[in-house]
Amino acid sequence: MSLDSLIQKILNNEVIIWAGAGFSLYAGMPAVEEIKQEVKRFCSRPEWQLLKSKKHFPDMVEEFIRLRNGSRTDIIEILTMLIDKEPASLNFHKMLADIPAIDTIITTNYDQLFEMAYGRRLATVFTDAQLEEADKQSVRLFKIHGDIQNPESMVISSGDYADYELRNTRRIWQRLKSLAARKSILFIGYSFADEDNDFLISNVLKHLEKNEQKSYLVTPEMPQLKLTHLKRKNIEPINITGEELVYQLHQQINGKDNQSMGV
Repeated sequence: MSLDSLIQKILNNEVIIWAGAGFSLYAGMPAVEEIKQEVKRFCSRPEWQLLKSKKHFPDMVEEFIRLRNGSRTDIIEILTMLIDKEPASLNFHKMLADIPAIDTIITTNYDQLFEMAYGRRLATVFTDAQLEEADKQSVRLFKIHGDIQNPESMVISSGDYADYELRNTRRIWQRLKSLAARKSILFIGYSFADEDNDFLISNVLKHLEKNEQKSYLVTPEMPQLKLTHLKRKNIEPINITGEELVYQLHQQINGKDNQSMGV
């Protein structure tokens, strides 16, 4: 699909935005490697030798928690310090907020960037109890891994992933399954060249049981091996960054041309 065709689908309200950590980096939110370095500061040398051998970040966090007798206090403290802060910018989140055709956003991010950009027009949902009130708002943000200001809601470790079915999110997933059957999902802020992202998305996609509608991933310069991998998941890559796509969308609805993209 061409970029112009994807933009038209978005403007026709045929697309759900699914935002990952890469879409928060410009705002000063941490990359996984930065979080790992903070985890390291909390560890003894033997602990870190054990943790750094873990292939996926959720597995590292699971072991980190185990080493602290099951306490999540330290990892929550690390994430709160890095995430619950004033952003460096909200530029691209505000551009998204200016696009009326986008009324559903899914995110695995814990941060509050969308809430800050949208204001009261946005309803945040991470438990079933929030769904009814959320339906009164024009835009719904499904924070499927929880919210930084509600630590008990946060899906952080591989153990948390395993407990998905036990969480109070049954109605949320029924809603998302229904939406995904009718609309395409557009992933922004992910790279399937990153094994952690691949693990994360594969883990969550299985809950949508999504096979019919094609999904899209905006990512520049995807290796051929990963392109084949995406095709098997019915995900079509678009060779552009999430920020560039949002900028072009914003320009189109505002009828502006030849302006530089800034943060």
